[in-house]
Amino acid sequence: MAIAKMKKITIIAKHSEKETVLKTVQELQKMELVDLETLEEKSELLTYYQRDDRRVNRKELEEKLRLIQETQAYLQAFLPIKGGMKKLKEGRKSYTLVELEQRIEKSSILTVCEEIKTIEIELRELDQLRKRQNEAESFLKKWQKLGFSPKNVDDFRYFVIKVGTVSIDSGLSLKLAIAQQKNSYFEEVYQTRDELGCMIVVDEKDLEAIEKILHHHHFMSLKYGYKLAPKEELVKLQTESAELIQRQNELKKQIEGYQDQVDLLQLGEEYYGNLVQREIAQSLLMNGTRLFILNGWLEEAEISELIEYLKQDVPEDSFVIMDDEIQETEVPHVPTVLKNNPVVAPFETLTEMYSMPKYDDVDPTPLLMPFYMVFFGMMVADVGYGLILLLATLAAQKLFNLDKGLRKNMRFFYLLSYPTIIWGLIYGSFFGYALPFNVLNPQKDVNAILITSVVFGFIQLLFGLCINGTILIRKKKPIEGYVESFSWVGILGGIGLIVLGMLVFNQSIITLAGSVLVGINVVGLLVFSAVQSENKLLGFGGGLYALYGITGYVGDLVSYTRLMALGIAGGSIAQAFNLIIDLFPPVGKFTIGLVLFALLHAINIFLSFLSAYVHGARLQYVEFFGKFYQGGGRGLKPFKTFEKHIYLKKRNSVKTEVKK
Repeated sequence: MAIAKMKKITIIAKHSEKETVLKTVQELQKMELVDLETLEEKSELLTYYQRDDRRVNRKELEEKLRLIQETQAYLQAFLPIKGGMKKLKEGRKSYTLVELEQRIEKSSILTVCEEIKTIEIELRELDQLRKRQNEAESFLKKWQKLGFSPKNVDDFRYFVIKVGTVSIDSGLSLKLAIAQQKNSYFEEVYQTRDELGCMIVVDEKDLEAIEKILHHHHFMSLKYGYKLAPKEELVKLQTESAELIQRQNELKKQIEGYQDQVDLLQLGEEYYGNLVQREIAQSLLMNGTRLFILNGWLEEAEISELIEYLKQDVPEDSFVIMDDEIQETEVPHVPTVLKNNPVVAPFETLTEMYSMPKYDDVDPTPLLMPFYMVFFGMMVADVGYGLILLLATLAAQKLFNLDKGLRKNMRFFYLLSYPTIIWGLIYGSFFGYALPFNVLNPQKDVNAILITSVVFGFIQLLFGLCINGTILIRKKKPIEGYVESFSWVGILGGIGLIVLGMLVFNQSIITLAGSVLVGINVVGLLVFSAVQSENKLLGFGGGLYALYGITGYVGDLVSYTRLMALGIAGGSIAQAFNLIIDLFPPVGKFTIGLVLFALLHAINIFLSFLSAYVHGARLQYVEFFGKFYQGGGRGLKPFKTFEKHIYLKKRNSVKTEVKK
């Protein structure tokens, strides 16, 4: 339990079975492939084997995958969004690898993608055209007061017409300047916040003077790219726009008609994603004249299933499986797989969030689980809040088809609801109201709760030191195990006995026993620090310096006071909310008061759970893990199916497959 035993697996098979073997290993979803060329100790067989260059095949498949993904993303924008509850109830569908491949290979998914892509391109072109039409429509609307086409102004014989714009600041002064000129006329066509459009009519004889005025006011002549007058062009353009909008609507209806293809596109993404993964895997294989070699890491418990799968798909005389024990030099490269019972497994997320253990390390999950549960419950400590967490997580697991990760999280919080309820009973709190019974009263027994918090922390620290000492002894480092761990267990345990003898039991014998225990282990720490060092004097000095570490343990114990602080704070806030609601008259209390009660307590529930989650994890990561756990491992990265939209369903038994 905890860390699964791994084996180094080597599969040697005929070239003709390469695709089948890879597909079978992919379907197993539990084996991590290894590039043989990266191994420190390469087999002599590699002299006769070489890798394939799969770049061309992979590129073709990636292009098809990208086409399906882009089509799916584009199609989603036109489809109604599923409600959250409906989506949770439906969950992901499950297919066997055979069912998935049969579904896609019998379909015309790439044709569907091309059809949608064609519509997408036309719609995009129409959108661009519509934008240009909108710009043109805006332009023509401004100039529609002109009763002629500005393009024909040069056709007039006896006078000159100037059509253009000036800034709004220059508009008034230009109008006054033109008015002072003889044989000239100024007309405002439109006005916006920034500019003024105008028409100026002038006699040919006075054109030079007018042009100087226009230049002085930075007059910009109109560039008109249409044949007809603005109003006529506007009518024409609006007719074209209506036809364009109608075409857009027709195309959008066509797109909506593909909504029943969404599931097919999702399966297609899974299918081609699997093929891309297999192409990547093929680039890791070593190929000879007739055979190829596949190498990887696999749990020992899964080897029999791998053999069973291969026997179903590949003739027995076409492949060989070799499983080798992990060598000491290979340990740093071996991935870690955590294996725990259903109660402990949900807490693996805490370990993974910190760091995976190395393959030869200890899995801290079952060690932290009981402490985390106690600490979480103590920091929330309300029967009502615990019942809400219990019912909500239980309902989510029963009513909804949750994804694997979300289901694991629901199970995690479901388990945490029990210590929350238990500590709520100990504190006698139900939504902030005092129950008729309690073991510890948060208002009166603050010191007792504080001591309880520190005691829990003291126990966890000693436990962590014992684990570290045990690990060092297993690694054949008994002196280090004593100096770094068991000596401190004795020193801290002795101090604990002194405190008990002086403050709790008032028994000098207990105090004396604690003093002796502290003295023996202080001397032992100094002596063995000197023994394990080549320079005895320097080692003795190191032991003296190590004794200064007692201040660190004091700081660690102080950190556990947050168990008391958060528990009392959450309860006090709940009581404060209840006092506010109790101020309402009876009618208000059972109307708006109920709504306010639910809202305020919902906020407090969220903050209490968040604080307990974060601070509970902090106590594990800093105070507990700091005593024995380093992490630094990596999780298994199995060669598996895409599993973005569906889950892979295990195939039927051997007998059923053979019948088929």
